[in-house]
Amino acid sequence: MAHITEKEGGADLLDVLARLDLPVTSSRDDVPVDDGTADLVIRLDGEDRPVVVEVRRSPSPAGIRQVVTRYRDDPAHHVLVADRLTSMDKEMLEQAGWGYLDRRGHVRLWLDRVRVDARIDPLVEVPRRSPLDTGTGQAVAVCLLAAPGPLTVRGIAKEAGVAVSSVSTALAELRAESLVREASTEPVGPELFWALAGRWGTRERHVSLTETPHPGDASCTAQLGLGLDDIETTTGWVLRGDVAAATWGAPLPLQGDAPPDFYVPDDRTLRIAKQLYGEAPPDAGRGATVTVAPLRYVVTHRFDAARRGLSNTEWPVVHPVIAALDLTRSGARGQEILEDFEPPEGFRRVW
Repeated sequence: MAHITEKEGGADLLDVLARLDLPVTSSRDDVPVDDGTADLVIRLDGEDRPVVVEVRRSPSPAGIRQVVTRYRDDPAHHVLVADRLTSMDKEMLEQAGWGYLDRRGHVRLWLDRVRVDARIDPLVEVPRRSPLDTGTGQAVAVCLLAAPGPLTVRGIAKEAGVAVSSVSTALAELRAESLVREASTEPVGPELFWALAGRWGTRERHVSLTETPHPGDASCTAQLGLGLDDIETTTGWVLRGDVAAATWGAPLPLQGDAPPDFYVPDDRTLRIAKQLYGEAPPDAGRGATVTVAPLRYVVTHRFDAARRGLSNTEWPVVHPVIAALDLTRSGARGQEILEDFEPPEGFRRVW
């Protein structure tokens, strides 16, 4: 896929708005706005409204925040044009008062009496279904993001627990979306991370427990397959969410009695946990939660926080990439935390 240029981005937006019968002219008129010039001008009641167009191929939330901050005091209206914008990207732009053109088929311009929020014909080739909408695609993406270095196709298949042929197909589809580099298994970062984040945990169902499980409670835990005897080579329960992210060094203020959140291997384990510890009613206070892991990788790649000197918890924690993906579900709060979250030595920062 050819990458969008500034000239193409402005031309695409001009063409889209013109087709929507908006009174738009191009930057050839050189209408001044403070220390620059407008890229587009919208004329309302004889008055010109300058519009500055920023172009990004596939921006990360941090990149969007950076460009929004740079234009914070600019009186012009602003529009971001990109090949791909996630729902989180669009939410951030809307909160900042920006318009956008997602070249996959969505335009939004919100100024004075000109309010456009419309689906349009795609300006780029859009796959019928993203590989990240499938469990195999997500498993491959996580393996690529979590690996400290390049992996072979067979190595990915072993790590993800899927067939070699399925890995090859997923890699080809991810390359077609410019999320994996051509002729390699190297992820394009942080684009791959944020593309996966937009789909992470969308089908999860968290169950809040009346009581919090304890590793030493043999009467209950024997039935739950906690996997605490050899944490880093076995499958079992694993800490997720804020507690896990803080364990890896994310700047999160946590209270000492903060209830833990767990990923568990399967539905059977979830049912047993509900039977043993009870499910808290919706109006109950915040309690420990359990949810079935979205990928098998999550519960097979666990880390012994106590042995590694990260904390004194007896519970295993998820991989830092999984902890980072969990943080993205907290919206702007999670994204701000990720900006200052540097994983320990030996782990790559991919966000």
